[in-house]
Amino acid sequence: MRHFCTIGMRGIAVALSSVLAAILLSQCQDRQQEAGPLVPKVKTIQVKAKDLVRTLDKGASVSYFEKAAVSAPLAGSLSAILVHEGDRVRQNQALAKLKTLQLELAVRRATAQEKSALARWKLARAQLKKARKASERRLASLETNRSSVVQARTRFIEAKNQLRAKKEIFELGGISRSEMKNIYAGYVSSLTAYYQAKKKLQDSSIGFRKKDLLEAGITVPGDKVSQRKALQKLDTTSQAHQVQVARAAYRKAKIQRKTASQMLSEATIRSPIDGVVAHRNKEPGEAIEGGKPFLSVVRTDRLLVTTSIPEKELPYIRKGQLAVVTVDAYPTVEFEGKIRRVSPVVDPKTRTFEVGVLVQNDATHSLAPGMFSRLKIRTRSVHNAICIPRSALGAEVDPVRQPVPVSKKRSGAKRKATVFLIRDGHAFRRSITLGDSFGQKVHVLSGLEEGDRLAISNLAMLKDGMPIRTNRENSEKNNYASTSEKSREGSHP
Repeated sequence: MRHFCTIGMRGIAVALSSVLAAILLSQCQDRQQEAGPLVPKVKTIQVKAKDLVRTLDKGASVSYFEKAAVSAPLAGSLSAILVHEGDRVRQNQALAKLKTLQLELAVRRATAQEKSALARWKLARAQLKKARKASERRLASLETNRSSVVQARTRFIEAKNQLRAKKEIFELGGISRSEMKNIYAGYVSSLTAYYQAKKKLQDSSIGFRKKDLLEAGITVPGDKVSQRKALQKLDTTSQAHQVQVARAAYRKAKIQRKTASQMLSEATIRSPIDGVVAHRNKEPGEAIEGGKPFLSVVRTDRLLVTTSIPEKELPYIRKGQLAVVTVDAYPTVEFEGKIRRVSPVVDPKTRTFEVGVLVQNDATHSLAPGMFSRLKIRTRSVHNAICIPRSALGAEVDPVRQPVPVSKKRSGAKRKATVFLIRDGHAFRRSITLGDSFGQKVHVLSGLEEGDRLAISNLAMLKDGMPIRTNRENSEKNNYASTSEKSREGSHP
């Protein structure tokens, strides 16, 4: 009995549901017949030409443009430190001094050695000059000796001829024996004088002969004047070598003296740049190591604002490009700068590259290294361009990658997309070519003209040529806004 009741109640419920569904279906059909066919209601916008600007907006950090670590070139003890942290200094201004007693003694020793070497060099030059004069005298005496040989030979020949003639007369009995002895003695005397003159010429010619030049490896000149100079140079070779040695010693001593003087001057440690003392970790009397920094000076009149930028923006970033920097400390102040550094290397982990913008510091609104900042760089701009919002694009997008020269300042990619053009209360499918994106706006390269009206809502319900209903009030609200809104939409992090 209980089972029968349960089946009966279920049957009644099913019957009531069927009746209710039939009533609702009949009402819907009646309403559809009264309203006619389904016509979607869409929002529209009117296509206009605008100046498009794309601005790169990134968080950045203010850092030093120039920073110098100050150290001493040699180890020593500090006798004084002339600056403190926060002091403003100029280039070459004295910052600290080392104890210089040993350095001063080294300069004195080097100066004395230089003077001694100079004196030896002067003495060697004087000796060379004296030797050259002696060589000139020898060459002059050599000519005299040659003349003496000629004269002695002439006298010898005359005595020889006289002896021959007198001998014939003596044999005929024309002269006495004693007179013949005197003639013979004159002959022997002239012969002896001739041989002595030749011997003297030979002895004085040693070192001044052509073979002496050849033995020294010197080519014998063709004319006598050049031969004379070559022989004189050969004769004074030793003295000339002494001059070269003395001059080298003097130059070495001079370098040592300059080195010692330079070390003494470097005992006064100076600032390499204009700036502010940022760090000091030594006090007077403490020892320092050569080349180890104990002071740091930073330049604050110019600062570098650095940030990392995605690699896709690399074609649009270049040195000298203008940029705007803002910081939280001065929210209403904009600092203009130029891109100074663009890293040629992309970080493989973050796919970004480093960019540095050089900014002149403001005395009224002073920036400080370490500040967080916002960096804005205008990367692309198109004048009087046809553009539409992203909401007007259909679902079907055919990416067609075509290379575009960087000089045209596009992203390097053209895309095919579809939109619905509204005319006479109907929606018509239209294929367009897209360029760069500027925030929520897209540059249209071809397919649309200024004044065309596009659908921007319920695109999935639209078909080519179907009737639609528009909401002009909402469409006007969704039309392009002011230039300031356009700039904000063109910015991206």
